[in-house]
Amino acid sequence: MKQKKLISFALAGILLLSGCSSKTVQEDGKDVVAAIDKTNLLADDLYQDLATSTQGKQALFSYVLDQLIRQNFPATDDMEENADELVENIETNYENQYGDTAQEELQNALESTGVKNMEEYRDSLVQSLQYAEFLKKYVNDHFDEVFDDYYQQATPRMISLIKVSMSDPENPTEEENEKLKEVESLLKTNKSFEDIAYDYSDDDNTKSAKGHIGIVDKKTDLSSTYGDEVQTMALTLKEGEVSKKIQGSDGCYFLKCTNTNKEDIKKELKTVDVDSPLLTYDDYMVYLAFQTYEIEYHDDTIKQTIQDIIKENIDIRNDARKENA
Repeated sequence: MKQKKLISFALAGILLLSGCSSKTVQEDGKDVVAAIDKTNLLADDLYQDLATSTQGKQALFSYVLDQLIRQNFPATDDMEENADELVENIETNYENQYGDTAQEELQNALESTGVKNMEEYRDSLVQSLQYAEFLKKYVNDHFDEVFDDYYQQATPRMISLIKVSMSDPENPTEEENEKLKEVESLLKTNKSFEDIAYDYSDDDNTKSAKGHIGIVDKKTDLSSTYGDEVQTMALTLKEGEVSKKIQGSDGCYFLKCTNTNKEDIKKELKTVDVDSPLLTYDDYMVYLAFQTYEIEYHDDTIKQTIQDIIKENIDIRNDARKENA
């Protein structure tokens, strides 16, 4: 999905090389696919580049992967509706935040990520959901194996949080300081962390859940919401341990690691949905999933190129795990 421009380039090359053009220009018996400053770009040269260069190999793999996913996991009505809902929410948020300049700000944001417009962004959302279904099938078919690797590589744990909001954490008001001291005092008593979070936390995301954030692992992004120190602390706490006060940009935080038990976390993740961390913890899972499909190739060079790139990436994955063992 991240290789959209390369996929388009590969697709154009493959179509041309397949003789799909009705107006074929030749030079010395070789097909010409383009001309730059009167210099012809030959199909054979383009084909060779796609099959041998690093970018070309990735483009070819990404194109075949894209076609595999489209055929096996076609877009559903639910995917289309989810994409429409997300687009609507984004547009509403921009309107609320920027008013009359919302469309301009949104367009700038889209272009900064290489997307032309919201229609193209919406299409990418649908493709992402199709991609998630592709990974979901692999995870469900190999759940025990995937989970064991996830638990070892991502160090998941369940984390709870208490937030004391402050307009300026460096100079808290008297009222803010009193609340902070009260929370610190309560944490030294027999009152549970969960009850303190429910009664005192200012975090709207977790207060009603008694501070429970959920499963946090190395891929979880807490920094954007709570700050880098919260992110770091969440991954260093031992089970049952409560952190000291953590100063953030909009208040002070306390964290508790409530559970690191493998079987408990496995049970929590047994139902695999598109938000499951099992789909995102391993950047190389796509190659593992891809090779479970039987693909009929009509070109030995393309077949070898795809097989090579899969092997290269799985070797990198295996080497990394040996280092972390």
